[in-house]
Amino acid sequence: MPDVKFFSILPTNANPSDRVTRVSISANLLQDAQQYSVNFVNSTDCTDNITYHFKVIIATQTIIENYKRNGEWSSLQKDTELNIFDDSSFCLEFVFDYANSMMHVYQGRDSGHNFITKYETLFSLSDIQAVQVWGDVQKVSQFALSYN
Repeated sequence: MPDVKFFSILPTNANPSDRVTRVSISANLLQDAQQYSVNFVNSTDCTDNITYHFKVIIATQTIIENYKRNGEWSSLQKDTELNIFDDSSFCLEFVFDYANSMMHVYQGRDSGHNFITKYETLFSLSDIQAVQVWGDVQKVSQFALSYN
């Protein structure tokens, strides 16, 4: 398994109007990159519970969306093929829809943001404590949080 390339703890706010509503990540990939993933984890020191797992397999242009509960990956994995991914970098925006327990994903482009997918999560989005970037990532060049 590849090492974690980037890790950030999300701020926690008791007031729902002060919660993180968007996470934007831009990164450069290693030469001949095969895959990368972004995990929204429910603990800062353990990956047994992952609210949302977003993985890109570059060669097949496949997105894998999933969650992990008590150390076990869900059998409800969602695979989508899209011919939109670059093999040298990525710019993704994850939008938290707390009311519907949905994660919406957009790809950043010079001309704006393009919708990629949405995923209904098993856990509450409020359970997310940290974000991890895994895989063939050379460097995360931007990490930004937005609030209501």
